Amino acid sequence: MLLHDKEAKAEIAEKWDESSESYDSHHGHGIQTDEEHDAWIRVLSRLLPPVGSKILDVGCGTGELTLLLAEMGYNVTGIDLSEKMLQKARGKAKSSKLKVHFERGDAEKLNSSDESFDVVINRHLLWTLHRPTEAIDEWKRVLKKNGKLIVIDGLWNDGSINHRLCRSVSDLFIMISERKDPRKGWYSKELNCMLPHPFGMKKEKAQEYFEAAHLRDISAVTLNDIRDIQRKHMPFSQRITYNFTYYLISGCKR
Repeated sequence: MLLHDKEAKAEIAEKWDESSESYDSHHGHGIQTDEEHDAWIRVLSRLLPPVGSKILDVGCGTGELTLLLAEMGYNVTGIDLSEKMLQKARGKAKSSKLKVHFERGDAEKLNSSDESFDVVINRHLLWTLHRPTEAIDEWKRVLKKNGKLIVIDGLWNDGSINHRLCRSVSDLFIMISERKDPRKGWYSKELNCMLPHPFGMKKEKAQEYFEAAHLRDISAVTLNDIRDIQRKHMPFSQRITYNFTYYLISGCKR
């Protein structure tokens, strides 16, 4: 049975609410080391406009990227569907004494006015969306002329036999060593059936979405160096599956 859009959004919010307590402890979500922190700054510094520009972080989660951008000197707003994720983000902003505005919002239907941001950015979001084409059009709407859209994403599961084998071994190690089910928290089958990219998104597909939105100066770079920094600090049970394609794609509004 297919879920209605309202039911799907409710399940998504519920799943991320459940994940909020442990989210930052997961490699690839929370920025775990100074080395990774500095690597992100190097990558983003090459793409972002002058300090002080307005940035919208869509699907900001616990605010890891939002706070990094604020630390770099940007005027940042973070939105997310999960109120518990936002509570974590607000607490972290207060602790770090960084000025960031967080609000609950839907990535596919923003509350922001037309042409109100210099940059729209998101990390690990596009692949999770039911309507990626409509979402990109919405992000483009709130960008100023010549504003930049930046998407950070990956193909987490390429469907290969090797990946399935590594995933099975990883799950077994986690169940034995951590006494928890690593599959807990995954979306329902009904929700996964609604998603066009339930296992992540190829870089080439993301580029197609950017081209369909008529963005200009589209550029894609791999983030395998950041992936490898994350990977070397992981326990073996996670490291054996951490070989996915990781990338950043950007484009400008005409």
